[in-house]
Amino acid sequence: MSQSSYLEPVVDRLQTALEGKLFPSEWQQWGSRLLDHLRKPVQVAVLGQPGYGKSTLINMMLAQPVIPRVEGIPVIEVAHGPKTRTLFELEDGGCVRRSGLLTDQAVPEGTIRARLELEEDILLRQNFIEVGLTGTLSHQMSMVNWVVQWADIILWCTDSFDESEQKLWAGVPDDIKDHSFLVLTMADWQMMRGVLQERIAALEPIVAEEFLCLYPIATEQAITARSAGPKVNQQLWAQSGGKALLDGVLSQVESGRNADMDQAQMLLNRFAPNLPATPRAKPSVVAPATPSAQAGDAKTGEEMLTEALQFLQDRANEMLATFSRQDMPESERILESCVSTAEELANMLHRIDPSELVVQDIVNDAQESAEMMLLFQLEKDEDAAVDAVTLLLQLKKEIARKAPVPAAGVGFGNGAANAGQ
Repeated sequence: MSQSSYLEPVVDRLQTALEGKLFPSEWQQWGSRLLDHLRKPVQVAVLGQPGYGKSTLINMMLAQPVIPRVEGIPVIEVAHGPKTRTLFELEDGGCVRRSGLLTDQAVPEGTIRARLELEEDILLRQNFIEVGLTGTLSHQMSMVNWVVQWADIILWCTDSFDESEQKLWAGVPDDIKDHSFLVLTMADWQMMRGVLQERIAALEPIVAEEFLCLYPIATEQAITARSAGPKVNQQLWAQSGGKALLDGVLSQVESGRNADMDQAQMLLNRFAPNLPATPRAKPSVVAPATPSAQAGDAKTGEEMLTEALQFLQDRANEMLATFSRQDMPESERILESCVSTAEELANMLHRIDPSELVVQDIVNDAQESAEMMLLFQLEKDEDAAVDAVTLLLQLKKEIARKAPVPAAGVGFGNGAANAGQ
């Protein structure tokens, strides 16, 4: 089934509802985010230091040698397109377009990014983006931070995942780690040297905390299994580890798509249950943009965390004053207040400069909390009200741990939650 055939009904209805402003104002932004997620392919980033087989791994998953052994291009993206062509983004801001596959001879001087577009069905649902980690540790950390701003799934290619790589990975937000894989490339060579099982055993406790799963891959064998004859050599494909990895990646893509569709369907069922889908032209797929702070709008992480704590404190006081036990408010009123608080907090923290690694997990958690609040509000019961207040309390504690000066006074505690019971 193609991406368009199973997404179009939900996407069309959601876009029609948004254009008709059928959702309350506090739900419009969430609906817009869902629409954006559903329209664009899942971004699968393949990271690693030089020599760990990133290009070969992408070639394996696509079953064809689309990325040659080429140096000097920091980022190479493989995406779906109406015809085979390669776009080169230059460091001076220019763009060179050429028909055909990426070749070593065709790379213009000053290329900082290449985008290869292919007519391959597997690319309808996800793009593959190779990002090399070179240069100083600071530069590598900057690249990792850039990747986590847009990646949905990360494949970290390595032969050992040593301490330097662990330091680079440590700052990745947990929500990305939960959808990422550690890939031990050249597993056949490690097996021949008799170190593969020992290395896997040593990495198991790290993987349990830092990744969804570990996959040892004999990449060259996997490529041979898929491309050496008219039919796939299923036994070799499975033995190489390639099948397990590709199945794992596609499963995560499908899971993410289904989660977005379920949330969109919940939104439509509540506010536009009888809305028919309106066929429309398919939007063009664009490459993910690098997030950046608006000039003059970014604040330091410490300034924004202090401001966020004060904002939460003020809202807590307002909630406790408004929702006293004498008022006996309905759960829906508490939920509406929590939704508004979480949404404003997420918007506030998005003003933080994305280069500040130490606070990016807070920014991501705030965004997730805002989306969770909307799901709680759909339930409209006492348990959802308690969960909403608890979520704000957890977020406040997390911010307080990283803010320069802890906020004093009353926090989001059981008072507001109990008021709805």
